[in-house]
Amino acid sequence: MNQEKNWLPLSQLREPYNDAVNYRSRTQREFFQRIFLQTDALTKILEPQVFFLMGEKGSGKTAYATYLETHKTNDHRCKLTTMTETQYRRFVELKRQGKLAYSDYANIWRSMLLFVVGRMLVEKSKNPFHYLTGKFSKVEKEIQRWSKNALNPEVESAFEAVSSEALNAKLEAEKVGGFAGEIKNQQTEKKSILRHHLLETENSFKEALSSLKLSDDHILFIDGIDYRPESIQYQEYIECVKGLGEAVWQLNTEFFNGIRDSKGRIKIVLLIRPDVFHALNLYNSNSRLQDNCVFLDWATTEKEYAESPLFELSGRYFSAQQPFKVEPSEAWEQYYFTPQSPGYTFKRLLKISFHKPRDILTYIKITKKSSTRGKSKNQVQFHEKISSDPAVSREFSDYLLGEVRNYTAFYMHSDDFPKYLKFFQFLNGHQSFKFDAFSDAFLKFKSWANGEKFHATEYLRDAESLLQLFYDVNVIGYSEAVEGSGETYYHWSYRERSANNISPQVKTTGSLIINPGIAKALDVGKKFATSIEAEPQRRGKHQLHRGNKSRR
Repeated sequence: MNQEKNWLPLSQLREPYNDAVNYRSRTQREFFQRIFLQTDALTKILEPQVFFLMGEKGSGKTAYATYLETHKTNDHRCKLTTMTETQYRRFVELKRQGKLAYSDYANIWRSMLLFVVGRMLVEKSKNPFHYLTGKFSKVEKEIQRWSKNALNPEVESAFEAVSSEALNAKLEAEKVGGFAGEIKNQQTEKKSILRHHLLETENSFKEALSSLKLSDDHILFIDGIDYRPESIQYQEYIECVKGLGEAVWQLNTEFFNGIRDSKGRIKIVLLIRPDVFHALNLYNSNSRLQDNCVFLDWATTEKEYAESPLFELSGRYFSAQQPFKVEPSEAWEQYYFTPQSPGYTFKRLLKISFHKPRDILTYIKITKKSSTRGKSKNQVQFHEKISSDPAVSREFSDYLLGEVRNYTAFYMHSDDFPKYLKFFQFLNGHQSFKFDAFSDAFLKFKSWANGEKFHATEYLRDAESLLQLFYDVNVIGYSEAVEGSGETYYHWSYRERSANNISPQVKTTGSLIINPGIAKALDVGKKFATSIEAEPQRRGKHQLHRGNKSRR
């Protein structure tokens, strides 16, 4: 197939990155811009009313923001910043010290965000001519006024700025109310001082930003919201991020939209998973989803895959690296050559993946490593049966389970995850089953779990709760037969979830099935002569399978 073309050997194809953040460096930008697929979502993100970029983990949220940050357009300048564990821990620590109430979270986030926006404007739009005109002098003055160290990362420096007064709040409170000696009065004074400081910071930055006459639109993308540090309790984290969401909404709708006499507009966009957005329970959230959100959905079917953006993106990785112009679909078929069944490899991927760009790129990386190890460096095609290679299947299955583990880390401690996976051993090798069988396995699992320590116990409440968890993370789906048609519909959370159905529910009346892509990593599919309940003496000493060895 296409042997007359000088296809690049597998050994010379560049390795794809799982995380688009790696493409922000100068050495990687050019390659990233070649392989990046510009979909309709890219244009929609730039629309002034869009404040949320939503998608499953690995759906490309960071990739879109990275592309817009590194790819200059005529009228948009973008910046991607990532929240880290340090910032969240500082919020919680101030709360624990009595210097913050939950109601203060949005206030401190607004001040921090204005600080970061000010830095973005200077970084992205200031040029040598502005040193003479002083166009950014007011903004720079406010940044210098509140920042102790201009070399700090932007968000970290912002926190230093807006909370600097809070660091001395205790001393100030003692001076004001020391004669009374009442702790309650001191805490009230601390909060009062911090709130005054936050209001002063917010107003001064708003005044400085309002004075700018921008010629280009500026967008600040905020990433890292989906990661909850284990040191922070779930509810504390939710309150912190909820404050961030409200602060972004307030600044976008009440301040940035109202800046006059400026051609260029400013907005902040949150990169967020749909389940996390749902957990925040923001005011009027359904309207925000409909009017102010871009939802990344790559799901397709075997019948429609050839025309899907996911297939085009997959083939683009290969076509963009060739020394000649070629269509992405032709490039994919060249490397994954299956003459007896065109498109076989991709259609198989649809059955064992979550239909995300990261899944496809990871599969390419795994098959490339397998095909080039000890083989000819001039090889320009994967082996025709590469998709059935046991080692490839196992490594890809481990990757998928790792994605599930990272997904659940938002809700549970890392120690809980392998314990919940223990459930599948009580299914005794069955990969498809009815809810009654699931419920029987749950009772056995819960009996075992009584001897274990779980941090997240809400999924032990009943069989329905545990099933919904496994459905949410795409480990279990269900099928329904259409009466009279002979057709069977398969339901997976990643396919059902949308802006109109952000939290799809599993049906217990359907036939339940374990995701075939993850089944190998779960070690299901074989019936063992000795069931686990016959070995109570080994309780608590369960061995983690290969996919669970790593720790975050």
